[in-house]
Amino acid sequence: MRDRLAPPLAVHRAGESAVLAEYPGIEEVLAATAAVRALAPAHLRDLVPAERTLLLAGTAARDVPALTALLRDLPPAPAQDGTATEVAVGIVYDGEDLEEVAALLRMSPEALIDAHSSITWTAAFGGFAPGFAYLLPDAATAGPAPSAQPTGRREEGEGPVDPPWDVPRRSQPRTAVPAGAVGLAARYCGIYPRSSPGGWQLIGRSDAALFDVEREPPALLSPGTRVRFVPERPTARVSAGNTALAQVTRAAREAAAPVRRGRRRGAAGDPPPVHEVLEVLSPGPLTLCEDTGRPGRAASGVSASGAFDRGALMRANLAVGNPAGAAALESLAGPLQLRARAATVVALSGARAPLSVHRADEDGADLELTAQESQERAIALDPGDRLELGPAAEGLRLVLAVRGGLQGAGAQRAVLGSLSRDTLSALGPEPLRVGEVLSVGPEHGLDAVPPAPATEEADEVGEAGEAPPETVLEVPVHPGPRDALLGAAALAHLLATPWTVRADSDRVGVRLDGEPLPVPEQAASLPSEPMVPGAIQVPPSGLPVVFGPDHPTTGGYPVLAVVPRAGLDALAQAGPGLTVRFVTVPGSPRRG
Repeated sequence: MRDRLAPPLAVHRAGESAVLAEYPGIEEVLAATAAVRALAPAHLRDLVPAERTLLLAGTAARDVPALTALLRDLPPAPAQDGTATEVAVGIVYDGEDLEEVAALLRMSPEALIDAHSSITWTAAFGGFAPGFAYLLPDAATAGPAPSAQPTGRREEGEGPVDPPWDVPRRSQPRTAVPAGAVGLAARYCGIYPRSSPGGWQLIGRSDAALFDVEREPPALLSPGTRVRFVPERPTARVSAGNTALAQVTRAAREAAAPVRRGRRRGAAGDPPPVHEVLEVLSPGPLTLCEDTGRPGRAASGVSASGAFDRGALMRANLAVGNPAGAAALESLAGPLQLRARAATVVALSGARAPLSVHRADEDGADLELTAQESQERAIALDPGDRLELGPAAEGLRLVLAVRGGLQGAGAQRAVLGSLSRDTLSALGPEPLRVGEVLSVGPEHGLDAVPPAPATEEADEVGEAGEAPPETVLEVPVHPGPRDALLGAAALAHLLATPWTVRADSDRVGVRLDGEPLPVPEQAASLPSEPMVPGAIQVPPSGLPVVFGPDHPTTGGYPVLAVVPRAGLDALAQAGPGLTVRFVTVPGSPRRG
């Protein structure tokens, strides 16, 4: 065995603290993934393989040189005992496209079923949705190359096609593919973990539990897992004694762990005591629980998620004495109305919005704060007090921290160690509803609540006490990882163009309007690559999308540049119609 793996074809910087390495193919990607995982460098935050690329995400900008050097001088993973994780997945071959796929592969449906279930598939990488794995046929179990046949079908018993399973996507994607559908596309096979739009050719369906938040790891098919499809009759149902189910359950326990597991609340004993403090009177357009998210799970299709404006989360928490990453409320524009059920302390950050407290005690004085005065101010509430926030006067997302840190709403609790709502994958507590009651953890051991900041002078904020409106947001970017592919003209155009935030922007991505970027034909799409928060993806339309915290973990359009954390905080507050300009200078964004 060689003492070092072949170095990647290229290593590109991918934002503030990550690198994207290119390899000739998936075999080299999986070898490098195993090698890095075996070394488990302390500064590695996430490790995400894709078809021809591997993403290594560090914790800070200083990690980029070390990660690059590691990839260029990487010892292979220690030899395994030969018992790679293998699962058996039951499948009913009754897909809508079964006959069409068989015709495309020049074989009968019966021969297709036999071929598909006779070989071993390997989970190459994840993406698209939590639990979705791109499966490749194992070359060792694929059949011999067929003789040239311009037309007609292959006869039964001739074995699978080689190169195997090269099936085009449907010309018109379905608006909804049912959960459990088994499909083929390009060289891959995949099982849809939930209902979603899709263009893969459907050949069957499976009842396998691909993703279960109660498991560790939650994804059944992690990269490197070997899969055998077991044909079942249409009436068959998986039972507790089913051999395939037993293998699936065992494999779920034995599958490789993520780079860094999310904290399992209550895993070491009883959950921490909580008490109810706030009742939701009106949640506004969209109010979510958010904390610092679920890092380290992107390889199984789970994005980090978490608060969009991390700086606001930190400031609001510090104002009430919480740890900086404690769970808080993220409300889209407001207004938000809550009633205190117990004495507590809250603080607002993020978007600037007026704040009112209507006291339940007739002898108490109501509190009225302007949008400028309400920021990062600790506010004590007594039982029965009614808190009203917003609507936002400047910015887009209100962040409200509660002393003790949110522990959930009603029966909703943490998922994979986080209270964050991932709007793309639907992980985490549901958006708040009228009548729900918010609980917090114990206050013992928290910091003292700091004194309220002094109110700014009226001549600095205007007669009405409001900050002057901002019309242009300047956001820093790190060029790459695909700036060379898109060309210097595209990067220059990105930096020179004033972009307008579109109304359909959300936590998945900030969508921009402006003069479209030039997109070379060869850069219109790529094999799926890992994505990071802040990635500026350029689709064929030339209109860029800046990925937010709930972005897909892989994507097929090139990334021209990446917005660092401080820039994402600013974009979290960018409402529709705001003008954005990108600059290639590090540091916090400037408004002008």
